[in-house]
Amino acid sequence: MNITFFTPTLKLSGGNIVMFKYAQALAKIGHNITVIAPHDIQIDEIQNGINIKTFKKIPNKYFEHIFFQLIYLNKFFKLTPKSDIIIPVFFPLSIHSIYCKKRGKTKMVIPLFQDFKDMYWFGSYIYFILGIKSLTKNIDEFIAISDPVAKEIKEYTGKNPVIIKNGIEHEYFYPRNIEKENYILFVGSSSKSKGLEYFLEAFNIVKKEIPDLKAKVVSPNNEKFDNPDIEVINIGNNRNKLGEIYSKALIYVSQSLGDSFGLPPLEAMASGTAVILTDTVGAKEYAINGENAFISPIKDSKKTAEFIIKLLKNNELRYKFEQNGIETAQKYNWDSSIAIFNNFIEKECKICFI
Repeated sequence: MNITFFTPTLKLSGGNIVMFKYAQALAKIGHNITVIAPHDIQIDEIQNGINIKTFKKIPNKYFEHIFFQLIYLNKFFKLTPKSDIIIPVFFPLSIHSIYCKKRGKTKMVIPLFQDFKDMYWFGSYIYFILGIKSLTKNIDEFIAISDPVAKEIKEYTGKNPVIIKNGIEHEYFYPRNIEKENYILFVGSSSKSKGLEYFLEAFNIVKKEIPDLKAKVVSPNNEKFDNPDIEVINIGNNRNKLGEIYSKALIYVSQSLGDSFGLPPLEAMASGTAVILTDTVGAKEYAINGENAFISPIKDSKKTAEFIIKLLKNNELRYKFEQNGIETAQKYNWDSSIAIFNNFIEKECKICFI
């Protein structure tokens, strides 16, 4: 079968990690897989068996308009091979997928829905599109990556999506039983949606009470901070190194402004580290406040700092979060997610020919 994925970028991100997990699995069992995106940073080590097609990216100054994705309508169409299924992994690219469907490039459109209502500045646009019945009637199925996202899709479209939850790479993220080091951890870029500024604010508040505490920021952007107690680490796609950094941290702190699932907090849980995360759609999938994590209001640095101090001063509570987090993370496994995904896609491909 010929299956094509549309993505807005080839940069390393949670959404692309999920996409390539499924794309590689489909290629491995013999499907012809194509990924189409604007020319961007390519992740060579996860391209095996996948045909990647790119086109010239328009300079960023043109991206400020909310409908910027429509600029690429014909570019996606021209590069798309004859397909049985197109899978957009960013919901606005469903418009491009439907355009291809109406012009005979594909039989089916099945979004891998990884977006969320509170997505920084773009969420309202995504859910505006999701509510257009004349558009969504041309979508054959939805794949939701979490129960809360499935609920939102049902609310906006009236359609019941197939739920295939993200997994954890347990070969990299597991309790290593190594000594903890004196730092709290943030993983993510400096983009507004990740909430790095709120992590830094919380850290500065905590430092007033616990002066010797350090912070580590794992980011691809090589940020620089005046504070010598903040170490910035760029590890690329070294998942094993990331697992080690998770395991050594006293606390993992996510300050995301929105997530449909949120892989890093669950990876930290799998690595045996206590977690604080924000009250996003994705947090509702696996986080239980006071049981396996603390859930802080979005953009509330003071509350996050309060939770950090509470965990640092209560080893018993932190140990409880560590153990409950490990147990929670065991429920999410890529092998089972991929098996469900493959079976679903093969069933849909057969429908193409009925």
